[in-house]
Amino acid sequence: MSDVTAFADPLLWATGIEDTFIAETAPGKRRLDEYELQQHYELWREDLDLAADVGFDMIRYGIPWYRAEPHPGRFDWTFTDQVIPYMLERGLEPIVDLMHYGTPLWLDGGFISPDYPQRVAAYAAAFCARYPSVRYYTPFNEPFIAAELCGREGRWPPALSGDEGFCAVANGVSRGVVRTVEALRSQRADSVMVHVEATGVVLTDEPELKERAQLDMDRHLTTLELIQGRVNPTHFLYPYLTANGVTDDDLGWYEGSNVSIDVLGLNYYPMLSVERRHADGVVEPVWGGAHYLERIVNENLARYQVPVFITETSANERAAPMFSAAQTNASYDDRRPDGLRSLWLEEVVQSVERMRAAGVPLIGLTWWPLYDLVNWDYREGRGAVEDYLEPMGLYSLTMDDGVLKREPLAVARELQSLIGG
Repeated sequence: MSDVTAFADPLLWATGIEDTFIAETAPGKRRLDEYELQQHYELWREDLDLAADVGFDMIRYGIPWYRAEPHPGRFDWTFTDQVIPYMLERGLEPIVDLMHYGTPLWLDGGFISPDYPQRVAAYAAAFCARYPSVRYYTPFNEPFIAAELCGREGRWPPALSGDEGFCAVANGVSRGVVRTVEALRSQRADSVMVHVEATGVVLTDEPELKERAQLDMDRHLTTLELIQGRVNPTHFLYPYLTANGVTDDDLGWYEGSNVSIDVLGLNYYPMLSVERRHADGVVEPVWGGAHYLERIVNENLARYQVPVFITETSANERAAPMFSAAQTNASYDDRRPDGLRSLWLEEVVQSVERMRAAGVPLIGLTWWPLYDLVNWDYREGRGAVEDYLEPMGLYSLTMDDGVLKREPLAVARELQSLIGG
């Protein structure tokens, strides 16, 4: 993708609206549709105006597959027929997030269904044909998180467990990514694939934990390695994958059907992406800061040699105690409701500037989310939606007579000034 690097200067600024779609319900488990909970289905025009007014170049935008294809092969584009043209009208280039965890209710088994790869590819092809003006796609947002929560932890459908569950979901998701990329490129040859993955650093001082800590960092690369056909008997993931249900026939399929990465999207949160493990089983979240972000970017660049896009980052104001415990030289104004966010914005922009000055092909930075998101605990909870709001956005969400008001924060004006400058 020679023309992708042409976007490296100036830096692309992006945002996004949290777009997790877990449609399945069960006893004690509610539907988790972030667009519904954040009232984006009703307030989408206002939301896109907010993003455009800040000055963002691009917006990562998720499509609720379960609503777009309510029955197999029957599509309903009512919502996207309004939204996609309007975001383009407002000068927002979409990076369409085709898959953000959930599958349609009619697809039994979800990611482990034998029909999943061709079903998700057919949906991708239909979307691409419907919206030929869209060029940038994320085939699947954070495959690692999907495999963890749907496979290893059993929190989301198909609710598997253990390492075998992780590998089963990761295998299904990865096959779906390959078929999705093929479908998109058959519809639009110049489409650009922004493969987005969560990042994670695991720290430990305990010798007996180091091997698993390294494996858990390596597992973040599972889908990226599979879709490129890299996993063979000498590969660092081969023993783990083949011990947990991935066969040599599977790996041979990837080798023969491999797809390339145009842009590597990395998601990093200073309060979520770094943890320390202790011998007593305690897992301690650690404030990561820009040091670990730069380490992650450089390690991935060395491995994949493609342009990098920071596709999610922000700070949660509730992480203030973690930040204080890190004993950094920086400080923030704790009188501000967005003080930690403002500090992180300054730090991450300086980090991006350092990396770009050093020659890193880092082409974009995404503040995620545009406004506060709903914690995933809502699905298992009982409280009202406002009880689960996480203060991470450029705009706060405040419930007012049944409407979630988007209230601007000073950090939004600071970012607007940075983009304008």
